[in-house]
Amino acid sequence: MAEALIQPVCEIGRCLWAPIARRINYAKKLMSNWDALCNKASELRIKKQDIEDNIELELQKTPTRECDNWRKKVAEVENKFETLQQEFNVEKKCVWGLCPDIFARIKLGERVVNMDREIGLLIEKSKFENGFLIGSPPARVERRPEPPSTLSSFAHHTLDVVLNKLRDESTQMVGIWGMGGVGKTTILSLLNNSYEAETYFDFVIWVTVSNSWSIRKLQNMVGTRLKIEIDANESNDTVASKLLQRLAGKKYLLLLDDVWDEVDLSVVGFPNANQQNGCKVVLTTRKREVCRRMRTDAEVPVLVLPNKEAWEMFSSGVGHVAMLPTIKPYAQDIVAECGGLPLALKVVCSALRKEENMNVWRNFLRKLRSPATSVIEDLNENVFKVLKVSYDRLKNIQEKKCLLFCGLYPEDSIIEKSRLIEYWRAERIFSGKLTLEHALDEGEAILQALIDASLLEKCIEDDFVKMHDVVRDLVLAMTSLQGDEPTHLVRAGISSKMIPEEVEWKNATRISFINHDLRSLPESPNCPKLSTLLLQGNENLEVIPETFFSNMPSLRVLDLSRTHIKSLPTSISKLDGLRELVLLDCENLEALPKEISALKELEVLYVGRSKLEIASRGMKREELIIPVRMICGIPNIEVIELTSRLSDESTEIIAKELSNLGSLSSLLFDFRIVGNLQNFLQNSIPWKERRLMQFVFLAGKCPHQLCELEPWLLHTWSRKYNRFLAYEGEERDGDLPLAIEDALNRSNGFILSGNGKLKALSELGTRKCVALENMFLAYFCLI
Repeated sequence: MAEALIQPVCEIGRCLWAPIARRINYAKKLMSNWDALCNKASELRIKKQDIEDNIELELQKTPTRECDNWRKKVAEVENKFETLQQEFNVEKKCVWGLCPDIFARIKLGERVVNMDREIGLLIEKSKFENGFLIGSPPARVERRPEPPSTLSSFAHHTLDVVLNKLRDESTQMVGIWGMGGVGKTTILSLLNNSYEAETYFDFVIWVTVSNSWSIRKLQNMVGTRLKIEIDANESNDTVASKLLQRLAGKKYLLLLDDVWDEVDLSVVGFPNANQQNGCKVVLTTRKREVCRRMRTDAEVPVLVLPNKEAWEMFSSGVGHVAMLPTIKPYAQDIVAECGGLPLALKVVCSALRKEENMNVWRNFLRKLRSPATSVIEDLNENVFKVLKVSYDRLKNIQEKKCLLFCGLYPEDSIIEKSRLIEYWRAERIFSGKLTLEHALDEGEAILQALIDASLLEKCIEDDFVKMHDVVRDLVLAMTSLQGDEPTHLVRAGISSKMIPEEVEWKNATRISFINHDLRSLPESPNCPKLSTLLLQGNENLEVIPETFFSNMPSLRVLDLSRTHIKSLPTSISKLDGLRELVLLDCENLEALPKEISALKELEVLYVGRSKLEIASRGMKREELIIPVRMICGIPNIEVIELTSRLSDESTEIIAKELSNLGSLSSLLFDFRIVGNLQNFLQNSIPWKERRLMQFVFLAGKCPHQLCELEPWLLHTWSRKYNRFLAYEGEERDGDLPLAIEDALNRSNGFILSGNGKLKALSELGTRKCVALENMFLAYFCLI
């Protein structure tokens, strides 16, 4: 009987004791539980920072709603943890003072355990198995740079006229027309940025058409704007269907800048603009006839600035000197010579700003009044003379040569500054041979001088510049066959399968067929004076004739990027003065000939994203796709980019050759195996003497996949960080290999994937990442 009573009593006691014991443990284990909580809180902070770093790095993507919700909860927990930490510090002081409040201690201990559990769940949810970034939808409006305030009054008046036309339901297409340099693009930019455009339309789409337009070029621009993937192999009709599908049911405002001929928008892929869908089109052109061909419903002429507005713009631009008694008469006459054209006034302002010497003003006016040596069709004579005088006033011959070189690029295209400066360096436009670092500094100074003279323009991205189409007209006129300057043969951006006659090749010092849609080349053109040949962007060019380079003894720059050539002809060996060879994105390129080793003067070599990775096992060393000793046989080479995924054997051989180059100052290479990087760092004299000023090192299991999946990433990183390291480790790895640590010591950009045991950048230690920690933005990604 007693035993029957004892067992239930014991069970009741155990049930009563369990919660009591648990609460006692809250107090008893407070310190150890707090330490565990702090560790988890630290791990959560690291997870949050890594995720936010990735969000900041992936500018073209946005976090998912799940990720945003997780970050919100983390922020709430962080606030609760701070409050709890303050309470814990108070409790700790009481314990040390031997006056603990046992009930408060139990309550605090329970909150510590609960928060530990809450943080643990957040850490578990941070895995985001389906990813936490998605592509962001296209913006309603992409804002354009605002015009100077001195232009705003007159431009806004014309803008109001355009807006009134657009408010008319019967008006679907408006044409803005006027001579070159009168400010049509400025008005279109104001319309793009206007409140009305952003409020009344689902999409505002800006397309620069230019004189060298094609249906596919326009489709590509619209596809990029709407974030639609377009395959190069897709037909125009297929792409048009994609655009139609995206724009179906959307009210768009299409802004077509610099239209030269009729464009069939339905063929491009735009739904017909009508009263029912509310879509509108506004175009700018130099010729009113183009408005008629486009069947615009209304035309708005852009007139020159009235005298009052022209003087206000000019006097504001040049400063107080315009009002000096000795200068004002000349200033007024110069404004009159500009004929009220904003571009001409802008250029003159740049030339004479704060100039107090009256003789300079009088001389400038005299040159403006002298007869123009030539007149460009569709370009006002006043604009031509102003631009020519500004060109003549450039400080030195180097600035003039650099400006003329910019005319080799297609109309309205953006120009990458670093590549442009490399071209200049290869042509020895700078005085004497400069190191890469000094050339970049000199080139940036010249570009800034040309921008200050309003002969080049800044772009939204600081790594690029562009040339106004009217300035380009001047440059092309000056470098034509009839000009006094070096002769340029320029067909850049003009789609044509016709090859210029060989007589034009013979007299040219520079030739540009960028994005020309070339299908073939002459067998052996005689080009004794040719120094630069730009053939990039001709995706239908598959074969270069075997003797093509036989008669180009003066060639210094050769760019064959984005062509579909499979190999280079053996006549490449004839280019014994070549200094820069660019073979980027030649997707079909299968091999480099051994004749490249004959290019003893070569200083810059870019080879990347091609089929060079195809190599058979058992291949003899002399049969490797990049011939053995080819690289180390070029003693003057300073800049190398090799991003094609080579075989392990080729990579090892080339890595050893790279380590023997004594002049190397810039290197982008996929070492694949960390041992190859280790060998390079141990043996490269430029590395050991800190003369390798720029580098992008890829190493580890497969970091090249990052470049293959997102090709733009590598290009972006290498521009942003001139000393960049990407490493992919193994899940079981702990500490970084010594070679990675050594390279990291000099890196200012770093991306890490794998390395499962490494949880945070702080675990690397400050000694290993001094440059990174001194960067304002240094991305560290645990992928």
